[in-house]
Amino acid sequence: MTPDPSLAVIALSGRAMRYAEAAPAAAGPRLLRLGTCDFDADAEAAVYGTDDPATLATVADAIQDVFSGSKARSLVVAVAAPDSTAFFTPLPAGLAAAARDEQIRQETALLADVAPGAPVRVRAVPVRAEAAPAGEPGGARLWYHVLHVPEAAHARLGRLAEALGAASYDLADAGRASAAAVRALAPETAGMPPSVDLVVGAYARHTEVAVVRGGELVFGHFGPGATPEDTAYYALAALEAAGHDAASIGRIYATGDALGAGDAPERLAVLTDLTGTPAVPLNAIGLFGRPVDGASAWELAAFAPLLGAALAGTADAGPAEAQG
Repeated sequence: MTPDPSLAVIALSGRAMRYAEAAPAAAGPRLLRLGTCDFDADAEAAVYGTDDPATLATVADAIQDVFSGSKARSLVVAVAAPDSTAFFTPLPAGLAAAARDEQIRQETALLADVAPGAPVRVRAVPVRAEAAPAGEPGGARLWYHVLHVPEAAHARLGRLAEALGAASYDLADAGRASAAAVRALAPETAGMPPSVDLVVGAYARHTEVAVVRGGELVFGHFGPGATPEDTAYYALAALEAAGHDAASIGRIYATGDALGAGDAPERLAVLTDLTGTPAVPLNAIGLFGRPVDGASAWELAAFAPLLGAALAGTADAGPAEAQG
């Protein structure tokens, strides 16, 4: 019997590319490889921002090298918040597919400031159903999480998939991927109120925050600040926007590549002081049954979006595309 193909996942942050490969197994996914590539130029910008063919080619060569011998037939790219437009939208549960796609296309074009008539490609995933609010017309609604990257990035992502030898690529929102890791690490207990957890992404140039309730992403945002004060501000603002306060926090998880290797990262000090909740690294390595020696839990937490995307990689339907 031919074994199931593995899944290759990458994430770009400035001059670094993190990568992982995971394969399904009866006892849980197996981690086949994990690592980081450092480049001389901004690899993240070469894919999502400026036109830099030389750096893009270097990233493609690195993918070909680190995944040499891989059986992966699909590439998943975990997209950081500054590189994308992501949002939730509720639509009538009975809406026809064509009307649903057009509605999502129009909302995305507006939020991402896409020029009229330009193509709009999105990753739209249904995340939860709910009854219509009391007093409002209509029936049940289905909430979608929508992810969009600039059109120019798609050709570049296709180039990276070709380097892997994959026929296609998919996108994973880093916030939703981190929520998948939280859900796997701390599954909800039946009969207990859903916990409200914060996932704080500490990066050199920005801070990302995901509010996770009951193991599901319910709100996320980011800001350009990278000080401890900025980190606390964005985290508490996200919590308030999601309808919660500091007293409702169950856990604070940290990820990102600007945490360092210490026992108590300075980046999170103000947030933990204000909330009274200690932050812990979002370290999903143990979910794959493969310990990694020589790195601290805080350093390994930088791989959480990658590993969360690998966990959820086969759970979602394929990407929806809506063209304008």
